[in-house]
Amino acid sequence: MAETPGFFQPPTYRAQARMELGAVRPVTPAARNEVVAPTPPAQLARARKQYARGVEHARADRWREALRFFEEAARCAPDQPNYHYVHGVALCRHDRFDEAIGAFQLELEVTPEHAPSLTEIGTCLARTGRTRQGIPFLQRGLARIPHLPLAQFSLGLALLTERRPKEAIIALSSALTYDGAYADAYRMRGLALTMEGEHDKAVDDLQAAAALDSKNHRALLDLGISLGANAREQQAARLFEMAAKVAPDIALPQYVYGNFLINHRFFEAGLRYVDRAIELDPLQAEPYVGRGFGLLGQGRIDEAVAAYRRAGELKPESAQIAGTLLFALQHYPGVTKQDLLEAHKRWAALYRPTAPRDKLAFSNDPDPTRKPRLGIVSADMHRHAAAFLTLRAFEQLAALGYEIFCYKTDRKREDDDFSERFKAAGKFWRDVSDLDDAALAALVEEHKIDILFDLAGHTAGNRLSVFAQRAAPIQLSWAGYVGTIGLDTYDGVIADPVEIPPQDDEFYAEPVIRLPDCYVCYHPPTNTPEVGPLPALEKGAITFGCFNRPAKINSEVGRAWARIIEQVPDSRILMVYGGLNESATQKALYDVLEKGGLSREHVELVGGAEQPILLDAYANRVDLALDPFPYSGGVTTLEAMWMGVPTVTFVGDTFAGRHSATHLTAAGLAEFCTYSIDDYVALAVDWAKRPQDLAALRAGLRDKVAASPLNDQVRFGQNLSNELSRLWTQWCDRRRARDAAGAGAAA
Repeated sequence: MAETPGFFQPPTYRAQARMELGAVRPVTPAARNEVVAPTPPAQLARARKQYARGVEHARADRWREALRFFEEAARCAPDQPNYHYVHGVALCRHDRFDEAIGAFQLELEVTPEHAPSLTEIGTCLARTGRTRQGIPFLQRGLARIPHLPLAQFSLGLALLTERRPKEAIIALSSALTYDGAYADAYRMRGLALTMEGEHDKAVDDLQAAAALDSKNHRALLDLGISLGANAREQQAARLFEMAAKVAPDIALPQYVYGNFLINHRFFEAGLRYVDRAIELDPLQAEPYVGRGFGLLGQGRIDEAVAAYRRAGELKPESAQIAGTLLFALQHYPGVTKQDLLEAHKRWAALYRPTAPRDKLAFSNDPDPTRKPRLGIVSADMHRHAAAFLTLRAFEQLAALGYEIFCYKTDRKREDDDFSERFKAAGKFWRDVSDLDDAALAALVEEHKIDILFDLAGHTAGNRLSVFAQRAAPIQLSWAGYVGTIGLDTYDGVIADPVEIPPQDDEFYAEPVIRLPDCYVCYHPPTNTPEVGPLPALEKGAITFGCFNRPAKINSEVGRAWARIIEQVPDSRILMVYGGLNESATQKALYDVLEKGGLSREHVELVGGAEQPILLDAYANRVDLALDPFPYSGGVTTLEAMWMGVPTVTFVGDTFAGRHSATHLTAAGLAEFCTYSIDDYVALAVDWAKRPQDLAALRAGLRDKVAASPLNDQVRFGQNLSNELSRLWTQWCDRRRARDAAGAGAAA
């Protein structure tokens, strides 16, 4: 945020404040501290003329001239009240704050406890980073004359800088009592209320600020970002929308609101705002990134990749922007393993500013007979796809005696029953969203973590920067990303022989760790409907299903599906996913499919991403699932099998292209894996023409999956434990060898 503690900014000098020029009542000689000789009459007359001319220039906002006349007036008549004060005010207008403090102090010698001078000294101190010193001066002045809204605002701002939000709210409320149209006071009180957790009141204040000052869009954005980071999505949405409306010709608020909408799967509306931002400022990279995400959500992969690449051209030095392209490339038809490796290495070269820590430099006890201590870094330790693939494994590792420490990296993700199970399996749980990289790495080291798991990779909520600097002796990538991370600080990416065949090791920056069955341990959905009879037996026609995100659909997929539909009379394809209820998103996806020759008449699009909706559709509407390519289904394929629906897959060359293949193989359904588009089409048509065989498979498929290695957490846990022990023993051997060599050299 632009203005967070310490963020003291100069208060806005508005016309109605009038700088208190001429507003101080004359002080009688008896009330003065007579430290200087009285000014001779002739000199006093000259001083009064200089003062009057200074006031005239100040009121006309000609502060250069005003300073010259006020300085001369104070020099000629240093004993006169108000002269040093206005001289100080003029110095403030030129940011000469230390000189201004001196002038105000001279005024206090002439007029003891002169309230405006006290408040100005406090403001000057705060504006020069000395807020703690400035607060008492502001309080002394306001105790004498409280009706100074500008000073009340300065006090509130100073208190907020010192992280005293309760007191700041009182001062800012006083400013608004004396000036109900003080937009900046509403703005800063909104921030103070946010710090106190009064989010709804904060939004009301920001609405008032926006109504009073249409230039206040930045404050709306700042508070909206703060609220969004604290899982106050509804209030954040209101603020972002307000900012976009009050500043329709400024790119930043258009981009921020559009990106917010896209992140919440309102792709059509979000793209309108993002495109407006690009129209207003076509040389800013970030709106192109937002556009890429929006297009990806609509399945417009070619345009999405082009948008990400344009962002990279505008900011070639940005690792963050280079990273946004990586996930999109996984969906790109024709992308190769070499393409992906090179793109990830380009990102890595930008990303890591310094050399990582030596993996042998940690003080962990190198005892290979003890179980290594495990850490999990993830934003997804709740009912998320990554948790459905890893939770049971960690529970089994805990049962085997491993100590597990959980580091949650995104407070916006609400804890649920899966979160509670991670907590129960772990020895430690903490939301580390507010910790910077150094603090998180220090916490991991304090806990003596031996093996640190990254369950995010290049996805939302990641802490790649911590892994890049190396936070533990052994670091592993698992289940959260689709392939190489690109960094050489990972000691392994967990896979299996299907997911990463042995001949593909060269396309990974990390060593490949192959588990013998499957690289994940599936947690079936809970409270699932029973597997019913094959819908086609009642309807008389086959319904194919694909519940993957639109980004995985491309014209090549559409072409293959069109060939299947042509050979299976009266068949249809049902697609269910979040965002598909938007008309523009529907049109975009239909256009992609029609480019491949598949008419929209044969496709039904349903918006919905909640697991119960998907499971119900599998149970009652889908006979056979069709996998997209080159990015295949993961949990979608597993859920389909659990509901009795096998998936026909075209096995790709990349990690993302082989998810379904590894799951089907582990479940004993390797015959549903094909290795050419022709075979993919032929296999789908063959099964569609054998509904009785499909019905028989459906009836026993859940039991088949339940009895397979996919669902055997004891077997999986032991397989994973074996690999962890191997890695730990290797590290211990290397550490002890290094220590022995060092001891020998010292001797």
